[in-house]
Amino acid sequence: MLQQIIKKINCPNCSEENEVILWEKVNVDMNPDLKEKLFTEEINNLVCKKCGFVSRIDIPLYYNDTKRKFFIYLIPDFPIDKKEEGKLLSNLREKTLNILDSGYNNRKRIVFEYYNLLEKVLIFDAQLDDRVVEGCKILARTQLKLLEGRAAFDKIENDELVFNFFEKEDLEATKNFSVPKAMYNEIKELISEKDIDNGDEFRIIDVKYAVRMLMN
Repeated sequence: MLQQIIKKINCPNCSEENEVILWEKVNVDMNPDLKEKLFTEEINNLVCKKCGFVSRIDIPLYYNDTKRKFFIYLIPDFPIDKKEEGKLLSNLREKTLNILDSGYNNRKRIVFEYYNLLEKVLIFDAQLDDRVVEGCKILARTQLKLLEGRAAFDKIENDELVFNFFEKEDLEATKNFSVPKAMYNEIKELISEKDIDNGDEFRIIDVKYAVRMLMN
């Protein structure tokens, strides 16, 4: 299965044409080094041979962890409406039908931002349920009145889930907050009662999902 392509791309700084190797599929068991490079943003980058300018090239990307059994599809700048979403889900179902077994249920996700991909990896690596993590975020942010910006799971520490908070478009976290594992377990029980999906399809699990589950 072809995992990378070569494209000619003009530098956004000086317009010089460059050949760039772009990864479209990342299987971290076959290529474990790519996982670290994802987090350090060392793949799918244009480094201009003329002026040295560095720019990330956002393209659709499959991330497959065959040992932990989760699959994430990053599709940047996708128009989020029900019609297009339906087409996307149908195409993904066909493409992965013979690749993903039932062990991937409730761990097949679609994300639209690079940072969302990285967060999903951290969540599943920590053996957490991203549906519950999104619930933790929305409740904690409401209590702390952190309504403008975004929260991202970072790690588990001292039996608490630690989140970084980014103000609006900031690239660096401005503060962090934590949620006790006991609260996570309570939300998990609530979501398991309300979310009756069997998890065999690709899903978009984000703040809108958490609002539907916990606020309605």
